[in-house]
Amino acid sequence: MITRRKIAALSVCICLVITLLPTLGFAKAGAMPSPWSQQNIGSPALAGNATYDPSSDQFSISGAGKDIWGTSDQFNYAYQPWTGDGSIIALISSQSNSDNFAKAGVMIRETLQADSKHVDLLLTPSNGFTFQYRTTTGGASQSVKIASTSPNWVKLERKGNVIKGYVSNNGLNWGDLGNITLNMNASLYVGLAVTSHNTSQLSTATFDKVKVNATGDVFPPTEPTSLHANGVTSTTATISWTASLDDVGVTGYDVFKDDVLVKANVSATTYTYTGLTANTTYTFTVKARDAAGNVSKASSPLEVKTSNQTDTQAPTVPSGLTSPSKTSSTVSLTWAASTDNVGVFEYDVYTNGALSNSTSTTAANITGLTANTTYNFTVKARDLAGNVSASSTALSVKTSPASSDPYTPQVIANNLETPWAIAFAPDGRLFFTERNSGRIRVVINGQLKSTPVMTLGSPFYYMPKSEGGLLGIAIDPNFATNHYIYIYHSYKTSDNKVANRVVRLIENNNTATLDKVLITDLPGAVYHNGGRLKIGPDNKLYFGDGNYGNKDDTLNYLGGKTFRLNLDGTIPSDNPFGASSPIYSRGHRNPQGFAWQPGTNRLFESEHGEASHDEINFIQPGANYGWPKYEGGDQNHTGITPPLIYASGTTWAPSGIAFVTKGPWAGNLLITNLKSKQIIRAVVGEQNGKPTITSNNLSYLYVNKYGRIRDIVEAPDGSLYFVTSNNGDKNGDGTPDKLVRLAPNF
Repeated sequence: MITRRKIAALSVCICLVITLLPTLGFAKAGAMPSPWSQQNIGSPALAGNATYDPSSDQFSISGAGKDIWGTSDQFNYAYQPWTGDGSIIALISSQSNSDNFAKAGVMIRETLQADSKHVDLLLTPSNGFTFQYRTTTGGASQSVKIASTSPNWVKLERKGNVIKGYVSNNGLNWGDLGNITLNMNASLYVGLAVTSHNTSQLSTATFDKVKVNATGDVFPPTEPTSLHANGVTSTTATISWTASLDDVGVTGYDVFKDDVLVKANVSATTYTYTGLTANTTYTFTVKARDAAGNVSKASSPLEVKTSNQTDTQAPTVPSGLTSPSKTSSTVSLTWAASTDNVGVFEYDVYTNGALSNSTSTTAANITGLTANTTYNFTVKARDLAGNVSASSTALSVKTSPASSDPYTPQVIANNLETPWAIAFAPDGRLFFTERNSGRIRVVINGQLKSTPVMTLGSPFYYMPKSEGGLLGIAIDPNFATNHYIYIYHSYKTSDNKVANRVVRLIENNNTATLDKVLITDLPGAVYHNGGRLKIGPDNKLYFGDGNYGNKDDTLNYLGGKTFRLNLDGTIPSDNPFGASSPIYSRGHRNPQGFAWQPGTNRLFESEHGEASHDEINFIQPGANYGWPKYEGGDQNHTGITPPLIYASGTTWAPSGIAFVTKGPWAGNLLITNLKSKQIIRAVVGEQNGKPTITSNNLSYLYVNKYGRIRDIVEAPDGSLYFVTSNNGDKNGDGTPDKLVRLAPNF
């Protein structure tokens, strides 16, 4: 029997254990770590709270209040005292929507009073980022905004009286959102702020990877991904992985076997383990490190079984073959992964018994099929030793009937970060750039790879509310042998100015590295950076740069021009302004698209005009297209080449363009529009030996269906692909961006 005295004694013991838990090494759940504190500013009707989870290094902050705005604020503040220069960095990983203007972010504040001077960088659920500041105690707030709900990395940096706000897609590349010169006390407060913009409801935000007084290289590289075995014997295993990313640079990789370090600072992204035992399963992991000694998390483990002398065992049969989508000419297939005693290498897809596709993934897109026709599909798995499984159970799929619409839209990828340009490789891979993140992405067999081909590092530069960043991309005609990729991007010069340059990359196994800088010091600005990059039928590299706020149109100034280079960066001897000038044409305000007409090799260009004077031009070497003196219809002047057509009374904001070579639209020019949120299909005519486009020969596609449309290309199979530009664009509405395929129905 438990007596009253025993119950009292037991209660005392329980209390002692609870009291001693922190001293025994058990962190008190929710406790704010030193030197952090939490306070409700401005006496909101609902008191907020803040907790910290040491296991995940995450702050969770709830706050109510009218707003952080006006002449006084109401919010919840998790903060610490701070003196001098430095920065605060945080990833806003979630935010509840108590109101579209609820705010969560980082803040530097002179005092804890509601009317204090402050600078903050805040994210709202539906209205993008805002860089806010109050320059006098009790004064009114001011702000700079951008319509983007992503990226969620935020940073405030203080150097003397200058405070700058930055955002990033990935915590690696940072773009300016605003800056203010503000005289505040040397000692102040820095922290995390949340307000609900709702006096009767709390808003909760979570913050990851918070760093205060961050200086130097404070971020470790990302963990290596996509570990796979390239070759396995009874005593060796060669593995490869996708390169890690770092804000400064990865210096090497540490490779582990069964959690024991085998080799430190491996410079390559492949390693061969030796001295293994036959017929034994090993677990391999890899970590990346940078020059500052920061080490990444471990990769996902890769289990590999060494062979028993000779591997004669085939993989298991692929199962679950199904078709998630189809059109009149394409069938998409997916299946469950096979297993193997060593490792599955690839899958072979058969259409009516004939090999039609090979892939390392568990999905394939079969194209070039006939409408309203039944096809039988099977899949086999292969291992590294060449052993092939039996065929999967056959799947019969009947393609859709022929449609009166020549194309069926299919969303291939969603939630992209301001995609800008698309290019196809000869092997069918689709590469595209993301302007703000500095990432090059790849789509293989209709599947977007999660790991970027490359994320640009220094000196890459972008401003979220600008038109610069990672722009054009082109694939070398001899890509199958040299694997060259060309990109156009903005960067910061040594004297802290914005410029643009073209560089050549070299790609291997969906990873790219810098190979050669082809041209630098192209004029850069907030807007009008041009950036479209194409390789012409003459195997020359063509690109354009804009002319923002500069009246100089001489050949000594490179703004407002199109350019032509050899693929090694040298200047062609037959360029129109001589062998020492890369300039191909002049008088351009902001060139945005290039396309060559099939059969004639005439170069067409799209261009942003001022107000409603957007142009489609026929580019001839050495010609002058009028800007900054003339544009639109006012170009009947000596020495000026007028456009084929221009927007009159409306604004297209034309961007990427492409000629169609297959199907009922063959020969038509497609023009993507940002402002008008559509694709224009133009029928190109001929008169007196020159091309013509008239307003009567324009039709308007997908109006307001996808928002701002940035670029379009035709795939080798006759599909069309385009990308949207809604999230992170200066005039976008923040909706997620997409890569859309127009699958042919012909």
